[in-house]
Amino acid sequence: MRWGTLLVAGAFALGACASTGESTTGRTVGTTIGALAGGVIGYQKNKKTGAVVGAVVGGAAGYAIGWLVDEYVMKKTKSAAQVRAEYKVPEKKAVPPAVHGYGVVIDPDKTLARGKGAEATTGFDLVAASGAKPSVEESRTIVAPDGNRIHTKRYSYKEVDGAGGYEFRHKLPVPAEADQGIYRYDSVLYVNGKEASRASNDFQVARASGGGTAVAGLGPRRSERRIR
Repeated sequence: MRWGTLLVAGAFALGACASTGESTTGRTVGTTIGALAGGVIGYQKNKKTGAVVGAVVGGAAGYAIGWLVDEYVMKKTKSAAQVRAEYKVPEKKAVPPAVHGYGVVIDPDKTLARGKGAEATTGFDLVAASGAKPSVEESRTIVAPDGNRIHTKRYSYKEVDGAGGYEFRHKLPVPAEADQGIYRYDSVLYVNGKEASRASNDFQVARASGGGTAVAGLGPRRSERRIR
């Protein structure tokens, strides 16, 4: 398999867990950073569960959109009871919220046409006292090959309803004029306004045969849990 013809991401598992639901949210807003080749950006709907989400950014000519979009899909991967059992949390004891297993996956599975992109998923387990509903926010940043930050967006995940396992899938549009090279995808998770954990992943943008833009995930660089 030759690089530039077919690039496959080496995604890492966020944990074997039971799916307990998936929802979609977000505003249909784009930032005019890169030109996208048009059409509809959306998530493929799972045959069993899932939700289709995405901004209509197309038409024949296409519109401009940034690297990070507002839309996302939330999936609850573990129940509160599963998390309490896994991390041995006493059911009636008041415990401070804590984040475990935070990570980010970049997942293209084929050569991508010019101006399209990939998908970025972050996942984590949230430990919290019974009945507590901590506020959860996440900052996502794209860092260019030269080290400059080119796009940052912060999300408020109001769907988090307490302890449990969560995944958040975001589209990652790659502007048609994006430079070749290795980019970094940084994400920081905040719980009740304080930094709880951070993760990072690399992905490569290259010109594929036929003039397309190929994107491949290169694996996680780091994942850190913050002591609060």
